[in-house]
Amino acid sequence: IKWDDWEFALRAERAGYPTVTVPGIAIWHMAWSDKDDAIDWQAYFHLRNRLVVASIYTDGSIDGILKSMAKATAKHLLCLEYSTVAIQNEAIRDFLAGPDHIRSILPTALGKVAGIRKQYPDAVVLPSATDLPITTGEATALGVNEPKGALAKVKALAAAVVNNARPADPRHHSVPQANYPPVEARWFSLGRVDGVTVTTADGRGVVYRQRDRDKMLALGAESATLVKQLRDEFESKRREYRAAHDDLVSKESWARVFGID
Repeated sequence: IKWDDWEFALRAERAGYPTVTVPGIAIWHMAWSDKDDAIDWQAYFHLRNRLVVASIYTDGSIDGILKSMAKATAKHLLCLEYSTVAIQNEAIRDFLAGPDHIRSILPTALGKVAGIRKQYPDAVVLPSATDLPITTGEATALGVNEPKGALAKVKALAAAVVNNARPADPRHHSVPQANYPPVEARWFSLGRVDGVTVTTADGRGVVYRQRDRDKMLALGAESATLVKQLRDEFESKRREYRAAHDDLVSKESWARVFGID
């Protein structure tokens, strides 16, 4: 799951078969707006498999990928998506462990990711916001007033940084400051609160995102350490994954994975 279509297309192109991926043509595909795959359990597979594909099919510097990762991590932390950062850190660790490790954890990776996510409130789905005390409403305006223009965005970002630099008010971990639909759960709103509920993209419930400065700093530091290790070791990992590629994608390999060899 995740990047399997891209890897297959790139492999086909190398063999002389150009391909085009068009979602919804052969089979129905749910709307992107109905998915939380950038922040839920799928975020682990997005990043891990992106790194695997990059190691096999790209040459030269990976600075662009690392910059993209750093930007995404900062956004997740500002948006109180701590579980996402935690599983993406695990994705980097698993990639660095090498291709044999990746194959060995195929049956257990999803369960591992689910176990990590359970440790963070932003990954625990409640049936409804009514399961919690009525919101104070003090942060409702932040969600509907998107900053317009460069100066307004800079001011909003500065306010978010200042807010995240101080400890959260524990009262807002018992009584949410607002209830946000997905469209309002953005960096400029979530970065300036201590506790709000956010409706899931598919509408099946809400999560109670709670700001925790210590968790943010720990996850951010862990991510920075792993990204540095990734930069230092990527060239050697590139050689490892390329050497293992034929075996990883072979019919015999997948037969062993599914126990039908």
